[in-house]
Amino acid sequence: MSYSGNVKTPIGNVHITATDQYITSITFAEEMPVYENTLIQLAQSQLQAYFSGGLTQFKLPLAMNGTLFQQRVWDQVNQIPYGNSSFYSTIAEETGNARAVRAAASAVGRNTFAIAIPCHRVVGKHGIVTGYRWEPWRKSWLLEFEQRRSR
Repeated sequence: MSYSGNVKTPIGNVHITATDQYITSITFAEEMPVYENTLIQLAQSQLQAYFSGGLTQFKLPLAMNGTLFQQRVWDQVNQIPYGNSSFYSTIAEETGNARAVRAAASAVGRNTFAIAIPCHRVVGKHGIVTGYRWEPWRKSWLLEFEQRRSR
């Protein structure tokens, strides 16, 4: 069975999909029909807590479908502390291949769990905000939001 729900946020609607066992996506998208279950409600409450400043780390059962390399990249992205950022080159190094910067950036871009896997915390050289699957302005907003909250 497939479930879905929405959360209105300061930077747009977030659409969540799930099965009975896993959250299958968290994306910025237009509001869609709702057919909730307990996992959708859990994700909604954690996203609301995040945007109200009460949550810095998500605890959701995510269906992490990707190659082994992509999963290692997403695991590294998940290690970036709230309010901080890291570089694509650092992520590549931490996954065991310092020369795989483009592959790491590609894996970051394939993340389908906006905010919950904080790919917005990965920036280009010299801290430059580069590409973001859900528009660079959202990435900048999320980085600034977390930096303000972590002070």
